[in-house]
Parts: sequence; structure tokens; C-alpha cells
Amino acid sequence: MPLSEEAFTALVDAGCLDCKSKKLTVETYVAQQLPLLGGEVYGSPSWGYKGEDLVRGTYRIACAGCTKELFTATACPRCEAPDGVERALEAENDFPLPTSCTGCGSELVTATAYVPAVVVYEGKRAAKARTQTAPEDPGFHAYRAECKQCRNVAERRVPCPLCTLA
Repeated sequence: MPLSEEAFTALVDAGCLDCKSKKLTVETYVAQQLPLLGGEVYGSPSWGYKGEDLVRGTYRIACAGCTKELFTATACPRCEAPDGVERALEAENDFPLPTSCTGCGSELVTATAYVPAVVVYEGKRAAKARTQTAPEDPGFHAYRAECKQCRNVAERRVPCPLCTLA
């Protein structure tokens, strides 16, 4: 079952009850935007999520000090299919990154993908999200591409872009 915003806030505010550390590691699936030129990433990716998306995508919270697991979910954060997190982390991207816009032919496209990220919380402060996942890695799941010139959009909604279940 996914975390509610209230439950997430209570967990990060309380910290680890065993070792009393306030520093927690949150593992989550969030949206990342990647600038593409001819189908290749160019420039720096940016995060494309809000706080509630981070909470909804959370599948694990652990103490950064003693590593005690405080929360874990196995269901897909997007569609709640059983064992969806494992499938998402192991599966490769099946939404090809476009080399050009199908509308106008421009090679400048912005792709949006769900990627696993780690956020470290300490008290009420969160560090920037970090990911080591690139388009060629398992766990990267593109689901949207938008042309920077004409704003033409291609988007995958079904099956689930994360766990690939309908």
C-alpha cells in the first residue's frame, strides 16, 4: 500500500526510533526530464516532479545510520500492481526515445521518464534527489516525449509505464 502524505511526514519527522537518527534514506520513483537531440541525451536532466509525486513513488524508507527499514512497499507506485517495484527496477525501457518529432521533424525533444532516485532527509530538510540510472539501464522508464518546437506529444499511459501491467 502506498504511503499517504500524512504517513510520509510522520515517518520523516519521527526519524529512526531505534537509533534516534533523523537522517533517513528515501528510495522512490519520480519523473525526470531529459533534453534529447537526435535521440541522444544532451545537457543536464532535470527533475519533473512535485512533493506529492515523491511521496507517491516512495517504495522504501530506511535509517541512514543503522539501516533499519522503516517502510517498504512492493506494489507498483503508479498502478499498485503486486510486485510492481521489483518489475520496474529490473525491466528495461520499452518506450523508445525518439530521434525526431513525428509532427515537424525537429530533433529537439524533451523526454520524461520515471527513474529510481534516492533522497536523504534529515529532520525536515531534504537533499536533492539523485539517480544513477541512465536510459540504457534497467529501471529507466520513458513514457512521454514532447517536441520543443511544435509541442507535439507522444505519451504512453497503458500499460503502466513502470511495471508494464495493464
